[in-house]
Amino acid sequence: MLIGLLLVAPLLGVGLFHVWSRTRVQASGYELGRLESEHRQLLSERDRLNLEVATLRSPGRLERFARERLGMAPPAPGAVMAGMAGGKVRVGGVGDGADQRPGPAEPDVKNQSRRREARSGPLARAPEAARP
Repeated sequence: MLIGLLLVAPLLGVGLFHVWSRTRVQASGYELGRLESEHRQLLSERDRLNLEVATLRSPGRLERFARERLGMAPPAPGAVMAGMAGGKVRVGGVGDGADQRPGPAEPDVKNQSRRREARSGPLARAPEAARP
């Protein structure tokens, strides 16, 4: 009897391991299917949100928002002056406002040249006479 039990015990162990591994494989398959479904749902939501962002960033919508909600309008003719003063571009508001910081719609010429110099280094700059 003991010898029979010793012969059957490994077979029983292998059978139990087989059943356990099969149930784990099936459970993992169900989980994988659920995760793939959730992944597809999240991808479609991402696409929808990207479309919404593109719509919200469209120039026409931004202009309409600026006019209606913020009360903004293009500047009156002659309100913005740009000219040359000592070889430098002066950007300013009404009158002699070239010393002021530029507004959100105006380029920051000073900081752009500093950033460009920081990226390329001071030695990479062309001499002043060689610049167009």
